[in-house]
Amino acid sequence: MLLPNIFIKYFMLTNMSFLAMLSLFMNDIMNIWFMMEINNFMFISYLSYSMKNKKMIFFYFTIQIIPSLMLILMIIMSSLLITKSNLEMSLLYISLMIKLGIPPFHFWMPMISMYMSWMNLFFLLTIQKIIPFSILSIMNDKNSIMLIMVTLSSIIPPIMMMTQLKFKLLLTYSSINQSSWMIMLIFMKNIFWVVYMINYTIITMLIFYFINFYKMSFNYLYLNFNMIMLMMMLNMAGMPPFSFFMFKWLSIFIFMFNSMNLFMLFMLMMISSLMMFFMYLRMMYMSMFLKLSSSKLIKMNIYYTNFNKSIIWILAMTLSMMIIMI
Repeated sequence: MLLPNIFIKYFMLTNMSFLAMLSLFMNDIMNIWFMMEINNFMFISYLSYSMKNKKMIFFYFTIQIIPSLMLILMIIMSSLLITKSNLEMSLLYISLMIKLGIPPFHFWMPMISMYMSWMNLFFLLTIQKIIPFSILSIMNDKNSIMLIMVTLSSIIPPIMMMTQLKFKLLLTYSSINQSSWMIMLIFMKNIFWVVYMINYTIITMLIFYFINFYKMSFNYLYLNFNMIMLMMMLNMAGMPPFSFFMFKWLSIFIFMFNSMNLFMLFMLMMISSLMMFFMYLRMMYMSMFLKLSSSKLIKMNIYYTNFNKSIIWILAMTLSMMIIMI
């Protein structure tokens, strides 16, 4: 059993990441679509091995195959037709919205995220989004649907998180909210969305690896580890002096420099980020103070870890800041 585990965890996941990164250097939408389908096939194969709920795997397969067929149909039609119709472009954008889990086609993502492991969820929220974003970036069309995507991705996640206290749902809706910033950068025809995506992937990887490493409920971590998690979540929220604050600040500068006509949309995105910041703080408060204050809820079945290991996590979290210095 050891050899199949190594094959799946390292070979398949590595190839999925490689295909996603390779799509960033391609300009042919047909080739990118082909790579996206190989990537989806490998991810579904990995889910069938690691997920116990087979119904959710079939549900994910169905959700992915429908927009894939729509996308390839629109690509073929656009190559045959001289002029692109509004219906054709609308269906193309809708197929990408379903792939990315952009509102109002986002309901499948929170549903399936609750049945995924931390590793599976990490790939769903980060690596699996790179290729659809690549397709979106090479489309030479500033369609108003992209602005609708940004608006809905800014409004829906904070509203949906107001009544939720599950950490997986928080990260899922946070991913949808972060997508609005990347879509806006793509709309501005700015390559900075790639740097933004890489930084978001690094931060998310640290959070997921941190949780998966300790193999326990998020509510019962020791206080020093909760403090590290709080710093990671503050970074995700874009608070100074963390790296994501710099990336969001640079993104706002790009927005304002390219189009002042969308000032109200920029304000909506910033207000949405502040609301998500409140959700992060509420989740951390529930975990660090309310749960730890009750001795009945504290589980002492975790092995002892000294403070030096905590320093390693702090240094790892600041790694993303080095991207700015490159």
